[in-house]
Parts: sequence; C-alpha cells; structure tokens
Amino acid sequence: MAMHLANAISYITDEEKTQDGTLVGSHNCNVDTALQEMLATKRKFGKTDKRQGYHFIISFKKQEVRPETAMGITQKFVERYFGDNFQCLYATHDNTEHVHSHILFNSVSWRTGRKYRYEKGDWAREIQPIVNELCKEYGLSIQDIEIGIKEKEPKKWDKTKQGIFKWNHQISLDVEDSISFANNYGNFLKLMEQKGYEIRQKNGETYLKPMGEKRFIRLTEISSHYMKEAVENQIVKDIRHKAIRNKNRTPRIIRCRKNYKRYIPLSPYQKAFYAKMYRTGQLKRKPYSQMWRYREEAARFEKLQSQYLYLCRNNICSAEELENQKKDVSIRMDSLDEQRHQIYKRRYPHKPALALLKIIEENEICASYYKKGSSFYAVNYEKWKEAAEILIQKGYTVNQVTEMKETFQKELAEVTKAKRELKKEENLIDEILFERSRVQVIEKILPTIEATEPDFLQGEILEEKKELCKEGDAEKTESIITETPAHADTKQLENQPAQSKKQDQPIQVR
Repeated sequence: MAMHLANAISYITDEEKTQDGTLVGSHNCNVDTALQEMLATKRKFGKTDKRQGYHFIISFKKQEVRPETAMGITQKFVERYFGDNFQCLYATHDNTEHVHSHILFNSVSWRTGRKYRYEKGDWAREIQPIVNELCKEYGLSIQDIEIGIKEKEPKKWDKTKQGIFKWNHQISLDVEDSISFANNYGNFLKLMEQKGYEIRQKNGETYLKPMGEKRFIRLTEISSHYMKEAVENQIVKDIRHKAIRNKNRTPRIIRCRKNYKRYIPLSPYQKAFYAKMYRTGQLKRKPYSQMWRYREEAARFEKLQSQYLYLCRNNICSAEELENQKKDVSIRMDSLDEQRHQIYKRRYPHKPALALLKIIEENEICASYYKKGSSFYAVNYEKWKEAAEILIQKGYTVNQVTEMKETFQKELAEVTKAKRELKKEENLIDEILFERSRVQVIEKILPTIEATEPDFLQGEILEEKKELCKEGDAEKTESIITETPAHADTKQLENQPAQSKKQDQPIQVR
C-alpha cells in the first residue's frame, strides 16, 4: 500500500535536486514523518485502498525565477488551495534548466476523512488561477489557462452503462453470433451490418458503430481475439466442427425429465400486471437480435417485473388492498420518524461531551507526534489536552463517550436504512397505482370513440348504398330508388312534397 507513496516522497525530496534538502517543505504534517502521518490518517478513517495520493507539478519559464522564489510561491499555493484539510509535502527542484516544484499530498483529509476528488477541468477552474495570481504578485509571467494544460481525453471508447446494458458486452455477443453463422470474413461483416452496425475498414483495421451512436470503435478494442486473422481462423474452425459433427451424427432418442412446479392461481389484478410484463418481455427471446435498440422497452420490462413480484409477495389482489398497503407503509414511516426523534432526544444531553470527543479525535494523531518531539504540532497538542481535561471534569471518560457515539450512530443508521427501504416500497406502490389509473382512463375513452365512429362514417356508408343500387338487380333497386333516386339533384329533392307513410316504406320483394 505505502510503496508508491514512499517512492514518490523519496523522489521529490532527493537531496541532489533540492540543495541538500533545503528546498523541501510541508503543510499540515512534518517533513521527517510525512509518510507515517499520511498512512496513520488512512488507517484512522479506514481508507487504505485505491488511490494513495496526488502529485502536482508547477513549472516556471527558463531562467525566470530563483529556486528560493519558486519555493515561496509553492508554499503560498498549498496554503491557499489545501487550507487545513490535506497533508502536503512539497519541494523545488533546481537541477534542470526549468525550475519546477513538486507537490505531493494525501488522498484522504486528515480532518474530515473525505477523499480528494479531482474532476475534469479543475486545473483550469481552480488551480491555475491561484498560480497565476501568485506569479502576478512576484512579477512573473502569467501562464495562459487555455494552453496551460491539455487534459487527455479517454483513449478507449466509453464503457459506461446504457440503461441496463453494457455496450461492449452486447457488441461482443453480436460478434460471436455473427462468427458462428459466417462462411468467411466478408460474410461476417455483412451479418454485422444486418444487426444495425455501420462498418468501416481502414489500414487493415475494422471499425464499427452501433446505430444511434456518434463514433466508431475499433473491433480489437472490444477484445484482442477479434483481429481479422483470429476471426477468420474461428470461422474456419467452426465450419470444420459443424461438418464433422453432422457427418458422425446418428439419430437417437433423448429422454428428458421435466420438473413440474405447483401452479398457484393468480388474482385478476396480478394477471393484469403479468400480462403487461409478458408483452414487454417478448424481446427477451431474441438474445442476439438488436437488443440495444430496445433499451426503453427493457427498462420498462424490469419495472413491470418488480411491480408484479411485489403484488405476488404481498398477496395483493385488488387496488383496495394496495391502497391499504400504502397506508400501512405510511404508518411505519411515521413510526420510524418518531423512533429517530427519541434517539435525538436521548443524545441531546450528551452533545457537549460528543463535541469534545470530536476535538480529541481530530488532534489525537498530531498530539502523539508532539509527544515524540515534533514541536510543529504544539497547537494541536494544546487543543487535544484541553478537550480531554474538560471531558474528565464533566464526569466522562474517552472510552465511555466513544461507545456512546457508536451506539447512537448505529441506531440512527438502522432507522435510516429501514426508512429508505420503506420509501422504495412507497414509490413502487405509487407506480403501480399510476399504471392502474392509466388503464382506467383508456378504458373510459375507448367506448366514446366507438360511439362516435358511425357519425364519421355515415356519409361513406350512404355512398356505398348508392353504388349497390346501381349495380344491384332491378327488384332491389326498385325498393331503394323509390326512397332516393340516384340521379336526383339535391335541390329537386328539397322541393318534392313529403310522401305518404305507405310510399316511404320499401317494397317487399320476394
């Protein structure tokens, strides 16, 4: 764990590069015990894995600054940028034409225990302006932020999740499927195009781009096994294997045993959600089709599946039962709020003691270094000593308050976890009720549409009847034309007197 950090400290404090160690300084730690203090901070907060530290370099123009001036600028920089949070070790190297300073700092804050997080663009937004301001104070040239540092873009294609899919995994599945059906490399590329990929070949490399994406990806970046020669060899190998298998195959009957599971009848309410899940899940039966086109449908399938399983697990058979379940969840959440309030109430009288314990814990490591002879931590030792004395005067011991603090934290964590689970359950119930309300609205709208349909089609139906009158036999036309002659003008029909009821009735034709 400490090897890389120790090597970095050894490099920046090299006496040949720092005028026998005179150009070395520290911030929030001691130069001689910087490594031990950084490791102690990591162990204290339980963050000994992953990134151990960060390394900044401030470089100055050739023959523009003396090493002592560069050292002063570096010292002011770490004070302004890191404040009282991170332990830093810095040094100025004058063994090259360009004087430059190295800053090595712990990845974990010795005060809060939080890890330092460097985001893209932080150098231009936060770090470089401080350096420019200090250079201006010392009368040095200011480095342009835009060209000061060029942050590297990720070389490899983005492997982040898209919905519930991993793109590289899905592309790999499509490649393997196309290889298994291809006769040669050209046929393999055609099969990939049929799956929706855009193919491009350049300098002996094959590039592909999924539908809807902006950039191509080299096929060998997915896997080194997808080089052209390797794919061709795999195709030939598969063809030979299929030929040998088909040649030596003899028909035989295979007996299979089927494990029957007991059928549990579903309520109509549960059947409705199962039907939705089934319809959405049709795409699951296409393992090597263009799955990545159906991200939204797949996400909806996962959502419906969780809703259906919730109804089954809680034996909910109607919307009324679901409403009652929601009320029960609300009651349990109120109970947890009351439980948390009682914990705060019990903790309140001990708040001063807990505040003193926090001061003791923050300065404990520094106080131990002061006891070993490091006067750098005299202020921290005084804070630690004063807090410990006041705590004893109040009738507490450090162990008692520590145990009390851990108990309260554990109880609050359990309440928070339980409430988080209930909140998820409440959101799931709301989603199910919303789906149900949507279905009810659609059911109300559909009959209205069916009722208004004849009004829209009335004119078309009348025209069809007229056409039938023209093409029908004479007996049928007599009964229809008696009502509305096909050749009659609209104005003439309006001017005709009303016919008797007897004439209005169509003639019965045998």
